[in-house]
Amino acid sequence: MKRMYGEFDMPDYTGGGGPGGPGVKAKRSAGKPGVPDVHLDPGPDPVRTAHETILGVGKSRTTRQNFRSNQSSESGRTDSCESKIEIVTPYWASNSAGKIRAIVNTQHFEQAIHQEVCTKTGTKRCTGDCGCEQKYKWHRLLAYDPDNDCKGIFMDWFLFPSCCVCRCNPN
Repeated sequence: MKRMYGEFDMPDYTGGGGPGGPGVKAKRSAGKPGVPDVHLDPGPDPVRTAHETILGVGKSRTTRQNFRSNQSSESGRTDSCESKIEIVTPYWASNSAGKIRAIVNTQHFEQAIHQEVCTKTGTKRCTGDCGCEQKYKWHRLLAYDPDNDCKGIFMDWFLFPSCCVCRCNPN
């Protein structure tokens, strides 16, 4: 059986036995416990690098998506309403029942939300009997009740901004 670091010898229960005789498990290599057998440079820690980027420490990370200020890359068209795209890792939010919950977001477990927030209520393209409105989307996140530790960690539903649309009154 291959392990992440080095080899792991499986026990031989067929009667042939390992170095200790029949039915005895063969020992691992004689290295220190917890120390990998292969000593390769693992590279930068992706979690630490992401946190340093968020906090503005170190070199900046290249963006994975090109949002190009509300412009569709396929058609060249722009949105009628101005908005700001954010990727957030919330720590507190109100659930579907209106209760405040703590969202599980730690250094080792992140739950990110991609949200688009309206920056203006109207634009020159969205005027008159029309206006920019914020739309919302439900997200299921791992959370806990800060007032009741006995509940433990559970999944709950939370509402976050999803997009900004130009809505008009019916004629």
